[in-house]
Amino acid sequence: MAQQNGIEADADPTDLSSLARRLVDSWNRGDARAFACLFTPAAEYVTGAGERIRGRQAISALLDKAAPAARISVVGQPMVRCDPWSAEVTFMWSGADAGAGPRRGSITCACIRRGSGWLIEALHNNEAGDVEESRGNC
Repeated sequence: MAQQNGIEADADPTDLSSLARRLVDSWNRGDARAFACLFTPAAEYVTGAGERIRGRQAISALLDKAAPAARISVVGQPMVRCDPWSAEVTFMWSGADAGAGPRRGSITCACIRRGSGWLIEALHNNEAGDVEESRGNC
């Protein structure tokens, strides 16, 4: 790969797919430090309920508060769009909370290159709800 300003000119989508899997793996292990280290210091995380959490420390605290049974898995392959310095990674997820039943949704991460690796600058969790409940009076 060619280099520009010490950075490989071509981004490797495999690195970004791996980032999505490390995100899910650290969540499932309850490893708040490893989870938070995937984000920039000023990152924003939007939960499935729409709560905005800003900063790596607050994101770490989010995982500390998560139910230990809130395990998720990546469904299919993450979709990656990237250039040498920025990327978007989207993946579907599914899981179940103890006693709460199945859950599913999608996560979109806006990522930036830092040195030879990638960090998440913004994450949006779009949790799918019951379709009938979402339609209301429509």
